[in-house]
Amino acid sequence: MQSEQSDLGHALSDEDVLRYLGGNPEFFVNNQDILPRLRIPHESGKAVSLIERQVSVLRGKCSTLENSLRDLIAVARENESLHQRLHLLLQEIISTRSLDQIVTLTRNSLRENFNADDVHVLLFASKPRAPRKSASSKAGGKSTTPRTRKQKPVEGMQIIAHDDPSIALFDELFAGTDTLCGLPSEEHLACFVGQDYANIASAAMIPLQHKNRLGVVMLTSRDESRFASGKGVMFLNQLGQLLSRRLQTYGTIVPVTPE
Repeated sequence: MQSEQSDLGHALSDEDVLRYLGGNPEFFVNNQDILPRLRIPHESGKAVSLIERQVSVLRGKCSTLENSLRDLIAVARENESLHQRLHLLLQEIISTRSLDQIVTLTRNSLRENFNADDVHVLLFASKPRAPRKSASSKAGGKSTTPRTRKQKPVEGMQIIAHDDPSIALFDELFAGTDTLCGLPSEEHLACFVGQDYANIASAAMIPLQHKNRLGVVMLTSRDESRFASGKGVMFLNQLGQLLSRRLQTYGTIVPVTPE
């Protein structure tokens, strides 16, 4: 009311309001949205008026619905903004030719847009495939060997051998195909950060899988509610699906052991 008064340049008195309503008898007919906000007494002595009680209940429900609607609009706007940023990230991932850049772009985006304290990428080295014999090999030509990409260490990423026993720890994750939120086991955390997991209170693990198991992306937080079980994971699932298809194009990835 104060803002309305300041717009008029002076405070409205009861007489001003009465004078206006008297000159505009159709005001409440044309402005019915204001009715639930008004408090109109219904004299009934010491007894509680049923009508007044009903109006009070309806007013409370109206206020609750308005608050819920504002919350839904805020969430919708936040999701729209997040979707736009994620779309830009996907375009960059598709256009880049470097695995290093893909990892860096993904880690930076997830930390910024999903409020993760850190992001870790764990890739599984593919099992080497036997050379394929082409038509020319039958006539004395050479066999074709699937390409193998040697990958140097990248910050936030590590590669483990295709027969590493720790891969079995993620059987449940890959069986579900969706991002898994909550607090992972110590064995899971150790695969990403070694023994330095004391400050991790919640995490989200994104499975990377396209025809084969390719790896896992893990977002971590010191806040136990940030990636608590039951959180929405639609955007993370979409990112995981695109990353999986993009990584599949790199063929067999093997780590380069530092000298």
